[in-house]
Amino acid sequence: MKFILSDSNRYWWPVTVSIPDPEQPGKIMRQTLKILFEPKDQDEALNEQERIAAIIVPRERMLAERAALMDVIKGWDDVVTDDKAPVPFTAENLTLALRKSWFRIGVYNAYAESLNGQEALVGN
Repeated sequence: MKFILSDSNRYWWPVTVSIPDPEQPGKIMRQTLKILFEPKDQDEALNEQERIAAIIVPRERMLAERAALMDVIKGWDDVVTDDKAPVPFTAENLTLALRKSWFRIGVYNAYAESLNGQEALVGN
């Protein structure tokens, strides 16, 4: 396949979220979803990283990191409630999910993996 140079590259990527198992103390459960990413180009990403690195106040840095992720996440699939009802992708729902450290870590790992140009590993 020939390389396609486009203005925007959106793609779905699998994400594995490792969370504490509420039934087994000290154990981890793995939950999966798909995220629609639209990465920034290298210059934009570097500018964002430098801006965030310059933030000294921890809460402000955390909010800036969350906002940076929200900028590249354009959708999700396979996100459900406790009773298995689909959770629609909205800015509010994404914010709620990103407040959970295990979700944020899973998304960061998947996003970094997707930018490496290698296929997703089994289990992320």
